[in-house]
This record gives sequence, structure tokens and C-alpha cells, in this order.
Amino acid sequence: MINVKPYFFLKRLVVVTYNGTIAYDEFFHKGVNIIRGQNSSGKSTISNFIFYVLGGDYSNWTSEAQKCKDVIAEVEINGAIITLKRHISNGGLQPMSIYWDTYEESKKDSINWKTYPYKQNTNTASFTNVIFSALSFPEVKSDSDSNITLHQILRLLYIDQDTPTQNLFKVERFDLPLTRQAISEVLLGVYDDTLYNQRLAYRQAVKSNEDKKRQFEGINKIYGQSGTATNLNSILKEIELSKIELSKIDNSILELREKATINTTKRTATNSEKIQSELIPIKNHIQEIRAKINQYDLEIADSKQFIFTLEKRVDELNNSLLTRRILGELPLTNCPQCLNQLSNNIEEGHCFLCKQPLTEEAEKANAKRLKQEMELQIKESKSLLEDKSRILADLNGEYPIYVEKARVLQKQLNSSIEANQSTRDERIDNLLISKGGIEKNIEFITQQIKAVEMLEVLKKELSELALLIEQLRIDIKQKEIEQKYKYQNALLKIAEYTLFILKNDLERQDEFKRDNIVEVNFKNDSFSLNESNNFSASSKTYFKNAILFSIFFASLELDFFRYPRFILCDNMEDKGMEKERTQNFQKLITSMSNRFGNDHQIIFTTSMIADELNNSEYCIGENYDRNNKTLKV
Repeated sequence: MINVKPYFFLKRLVVVTYNGTIAYDEFFHKGVNIIRGQNSSGKSTISNFIFYVLGGDYSNWTSEAQKCKDVIAEVEINGAIITLKRHISNGGLQPMSIYWDTYEESKKDSINWKTYPYKQNTNTASFTNVIFSALSFPEVKSDSDSNITLHQILRLLYIDQDTPTQNLFKVERFDLPLTRQAISEVLLGVYDDTLYNQRLAYRQAVKSNEDKKRQFEGINKIYGQSGTATNLNSILKEIELSKIELSKIDNSILELREKATINTTKRTATNSEKIQSELIPIKNHIQEIRAKINQYDLEIADSKQFIFTLEKRVDELNNSLLTRRILGELPLTNCPQCLNQLSNNIEEGHCFLCKQPLTEEAEKANAKRLKQEMELQIKESKSLLEDKSRILADLNGEYPIYVEKARVLQKQLNSSIEANQSTRDERIDNLLISKGGIEKNIEFITQQIKAVEMLEVLKKELSELALLIEQLRIDIKQKEIEQKYKYQNALLKIAEYTLFILKNDLERQDEFKRDNIVEVNFKNDSFSLNESNNFSASSKTYFKNAILFSIFFASLELDFFRYPRFILCDNMEDKGMEKERTQNFQKLITSMSNRFGNDHQIIFTTSMIADELNNSEYCIGENYDRNNKTLKV
């Protein structure tokens, strides 16, 4: 399988006022995007809007931003064009509306928008689930068992002005170290969803093993103390012996009755009616159980077939997307009919052969939407299948108990109807009493079959769990070794790029020019140079930006990264960064970006743009000032 590195790019950002007018509408491109303008012209507001519409949690809006109603973004995610919309609110945890096509198409269609909550619940997926699915991200949880959201991922992609220079992650309250560690493992490609699932399966298997072991020991102890056999063969043998003894008693009773010399009459209906009144409800219940067993057998078979079909369709859809991507990279140079060379003077986004507009992006979006819907159906169907399987197991355990009760009562009824009433001498009465005792014992022993079968099932499950636990332990250990190797490689590459950026700084911080050791600790939200970060405020800003951009550039080089090839920076001139120094940094980042082509996106704001970059293809929108702000409200 080909590893496709995940990405999302901002293609267009639109901000709408409460009056329905457009306050901001700009197109963005791959590569470097620069939003420039004087201080207090609204650049940071636009950065916050980008962070927010992509899934960040933000509510500290400026007075200008609060005059706006909605922020809308057209984005490209792994080849699919998706439009995102969020309502601008002072409250946190706002939902997101998603439309699977371009912004222009979304304006014509108010029906196919779908709104997702910030947090998922039992019945509803969150917008994080939807975007993660489109990015081919796994559902991620940290060891604190809290879901990693899109907001958490963006905290390492957005360099804002409010976060102190000593912090890597965008600052927030109640920030857990384990959450930061999980975020870094996801973005650096270290997090393995199969490893998390195996760790979870291991914990569940160990817990299940302990529970079943206690259950087994409890049942075994109870029946061992009561003297009841705990072996199914022993119980069946005891039932067979009791039936033989019962047959002997019946024969003895018949022999005694045949020797009777007095006149006899047919047995009265009283005893037969009593037996029938007990037998009929039991037979009805047996029929109900049998019908339910048949019903659940069919439903389970149908559910399994349905799940198999859905899983097959998901695989086929994945293969279709992969095939389409591979074939799309093959250039068509000659006509397949006449073999003549095709003209290159074709408008971008149109077919070489038929000259019609290509709809590949819309098809990709539809395919991803269908895939997501089918995966949710599979998850729900598997949950229902587990419930039905548990009910079927209970029914199968209950069925033989009632069958044995019905058999005993039927035999009593047959004897009651066929046998003749004769003199009730002491021997017959004793035999009848013995017969009743044996029948009750058979009924009691039959009821123990379910408990003994449960012991046998528990034995089998304990054996299977022991094998599973050992296999999971081996797999987890192997994956942890692989994970550690990837993590070390990622940190080495980040350090390499950081040192390159530091050494290309102006002559402002002597330590930056030396051979240094860079350390990054995502869990502690810290970074250092030769175990120190005691520099001037501007050098701390430069160092922090160097680290975060190095993570970004490392992700472009190393294939195992999940970092989505997108970075947003709003603090290049923070903490007294002088003009020459920030312009040098801008040119350095742009130069490094150009080495990697355009298969990534950098967005940064500046009030001191380098002359070489000003009014170039890198710039987005106008050169804003206090009289011409970013938001037209």
C-alpha cells in the first residue's frame, strides 16, 4: 500500500457580517502566503479566524470581529475540496458546518450542509471525527483517555502572539502533559493507532481474564462444596443413571398393577389436568425460545453479511481512490485512438481529450463522505451484532432446561392417561415417592448443565485470553521499539533544521552561531539550546519560531510524519524583533519553502515585509493600514 502523507490547504477565506455583507474574501495558494500591513490593521484577527474555522477553539474576539457573523473556509484535504463554516461566538466549543464541495457550490445548496458538534457523543460524530477521517488520521486518545481533537492538533500548527515564548504549544488552561505528548506523537507520525488499540485490547484482555478467573473459581467452589459434579460428562452420566433407575421404578409399578385382582377404573382427570396446566405454558415458552433463536440466528447472519458487504465497499472505495490517484499522476501524451500527440494548450482543470472541466475534486469529496458514512454504519452494526450474540447465547443456555422440564411433565402426563388406577398399597406408594424424588433430582441436575457449560466456556475463554495476552504483549513491545526509533529520527531531523535556521540568523545571538545541541520536550512544552533558553526576548522569539518551522520542514522531508504540511505564524515581529532580523527570517523561510516545491502551505503575517517579498505572488490581499483594515465592517 502506498503511504499518502496527509495534508490540508486553505484555498479561500470568507468572513460574513450580520448584515450579510462580505467583510473579508481572499484566495490562498500553496507555498508561502503573506498577510501584510501596519500594526492594529487586523492581521491577527485574520490569523485567529483561520485557526478557528479550521477547528480551533477561540472566543476572545476583537470588537471588529464581533461585528461578523460567520467565517467560512474552502479547504483542500487529501485531494478533496471541502467547505467549512463556523458561527463567530464569544462562547467556546462551537460546532462546525461542513459542505463536501467548493464554496461557490455551497452558496447554491442549503440542503446538503451538515452540522457537527465540537465533541462527539454516543450517537453523533464530532467535526474532529469528520476531518480526521478525511485526513486519514486515526481516532486518537491520550493515555489520560481524553480524545485528541482538531483544536489540539492546531495548537502545534499555529504560532500566535498570546503564547509565551518559552512554550511550543498554543497556550491554554488545564493543559495536560500526556495530551501534549499524544499530539506530538500524532503529528510526528510516531502514534500508531494499532498500537493504541492493542494496548487497549491488552488492558481489556487482562481485566477480562481476571474477571473470568474470579467467576470460574467462584462457580467451581460453590459446586465443589455442594458435592455436585462440575464436569459435563459426569452430569450427563448421572442423568442417564437416574433415568435408568426411573425406568426400573416404572416397570416395577406396572408389574405391581398387573398383579392387582380388584376391579379397576380409569384414572380421574384431576391429576392429568394439573400436569397439563404446568406443561402447556412450558411448551409455549419453548416454542417462543425456539422462534427467538431462529430469529436471532437469521438476524446475526444477516448482520454479518451486511457488515462484510460494507467493509468490502470501504476497501473497494479505498482502492478506487488509490487507483485514481496513481492513474492521475500518469501523463497522457498521445491520443489512445489515433496515437497522435495531444496538444498542451489546454486550460488547467480540463480534460486533455474531451476538453471538458474535470470533476475529480467533487468526486473525491463524495467518495470520502461515503466512506465516512459507511464506517459509521459498520461501527453501529458491530455494536448491534454484539448485543444480538449475547441474547442468542442466553437463549441457547435457557432452551435445554425447559426442554427437559417439558419431557418430564409429558412423561408424567402419558403415564397419567394410560395407566389404570389400582389399589394403592404401601409398595406402590413408596415407589411413586421414589419416582418423584428421582424426577426432581433429574430436573435439578439438568439445571446444573447451564452452570457446568458456563464453566467449560470459561475454561476455553481463559485459555484463549492467555494466548491473546501473550501475543499482544509481544506485538506491543515490537511496536514500541519501532515507535522509539521513529521518534528519535524525528527529533534529530527537527534539531538539524533548527540549527540551520539559527546559524542563518543575523549576528545577534552568539550562541546561535556555534555547534549546539537542540532539545525538544513536547510533554513538558519546552525546548533548549545546550540545556539553556536564557536569551533575550527577541532571540527567544526567533528560537521558538525556528523550532516550530523546523517541525514543519522536517515533516516535508520524512515520509512517516502526519503533520498536515500546513503552518500559520502570527508572531514574527513579537517581543521586539527588529526589522532587519524579521525580514531575514522571512526570506530564509521563503527560500527553504521553495526548495520543497509547492506541496505545502505557509501562512504568516508581518508589519515589516521584506522588499523582495512585497507586492509579489506570495502576498495575500492588500497592504493593510489603520484606514484600510482587513475586515470591511
